[in-house]
Amino acid sequence: MLKVMLLNDGEGRAASLRQTLAAAGVHVVAEVAPGADLAASIAQAAPDVVLIDSDAPGRDTLENVCVASEHSDRPVVMFTDNGNRETIRTALRAGVAAYVVGDVPAGRIEPLLTVAIERFAMEKSRREELREAQLRLADRQWVEKAKGILMKTRSIPEDEAHRLLRERAMQSQKRLGEVAREVVEMSQWLGNA
Repeated sequence: MLKVMLLNDGEGRAASLRQTLAAAGVHVVAEVAPGADLAASIAQAAPDVVLIDSDAPGRDTLENVCVASEHSDRPVVMFTDNGNRETIRTALRAGVAAYVVGDVPAGRIEPLLTVAIERFAMEKSRREELREAQLRLADRQWVEKAKGILMKTRSIPEDEAHRLLRERAMQSQKRLGEVAREVVEMSQWLGNA
């Protein structure tokens, strides 16, 4: 059974949404008001999904979603009557995994939430892969700079400079890129770079 946390940012639809969720076999573990600390509420309730019922998502709600998305591994699904394209775009940029306009029959709720959970997991995986790729690229750039500094200051060939960096990384139990960055920064501080 899916566990959801409901944020009611609208008027009048929350009761019908609760009934639809119950009919779909979805358990509402918490319900929070729009001004609540969404990230803290998510941590406390530990839902599978966060549902936002909103007539028209406001700036504060979307900012709250953005903050919660950064600090939580829970997808956010927004139910609304607002089909404005710019609002949809803003909500998706804020971290909403699914933006649902209009009423949804009870039989479609669970598949919709399952798709949102899977999409959220895929997006999270892509973000992590991108972050790792960016880190590897930055590390490579630091390593090249550090090798250049070692080659120049010690009058050694490139392979020897790389070996020295690797040895230092193993000794200090740090990534090669971290050690290389330290070499470059120290060299700059000493005025050698």
